[in-house]
Amino acid sequence: MHCKNCGHTIDGNYCSQCGQNSKVARITFGIIAQEISESLFQVNRGLFFTIRELFLSPGQSIDDFLHGKRKNHFKPIAYALTLSTLYFLVTKLTGQNTYLDDFIAGLRSGVSETTSGFELLDIVTWLAQNYAYAALLLLPVFSLASYLAFFGFGKNYLEHIVLNSYVTGQQAIFYAVFAIGGKLIDYYILELFPFVFSIGYAYWVFWQFFSRGSRWGNLLRSTASYLLYLLFNLVFFFLIALVVRW
Repeated sequence: MHCKNCGHTIDGNYCSQCGQNSKVARITFGIIAQEISESLFQVNRGLFFTIRELFLSPGQSIDDFLHGKRKNHFKPIAYALTLSTLYFLVTKLTGQNTYLDDFIAGLRSGVSETTSGFELLDIVTWLAQNYAYAALLLLPVFSLASYLAFFGFGKNYLEHIVLNSYVTGQQAIFYAVFAIGGKLIDYYILELFPFVFSIGYAYWVFWQFFSRGSRWGNLLRSTASYLLYLLFNLVFFFLIALVVRW
């Protein structure tokens, strides 16, 4: 048998030359549906497996991924992007606001009548309208914060990006669920729940993932991650406003 892609002789299920599957069938509706599943959603490459593992044992699951057990895991950046997009779509379908939308409402009420103030407002408005991209844009910022807070634990900056990509994706699930709940149950206290759950989830992940050392130290470092994140965001938005103004 010869490979239909490169013509190399095949002795097995895959071509040793180019890697193509030896069983190449005629294009059908089923094949198209499978391609969409694999290309866009990677459903059969671990989306639901990853969601389950990140609920049951997130620290161990992420550590497994970093140590090479990656076949069953949804890729981290794609995970954050996919679930952030899902959350954004849920808010549009239910008529709820994302947290960036709510942030803009507060900023709009307090911003001064200055050019730089409204330039900054325009920037944050764009981030809210492109929530999935905003989540990815701010991901390196939070990863820098967690990297500094947990410096000395043997994880480099890129590994922190992987860690926080999974955390960001999982937090988007909390936001989406409570956005639906807010549509069904009109009660203001529900607005606090997704924030509390998402922050609590991040603490839990850090608690498991950075299990070496003092547990109290772990909690303090987790808190430091968020404090640094807030500080970096202030600097980040200020620098963007300066660039836009110039």
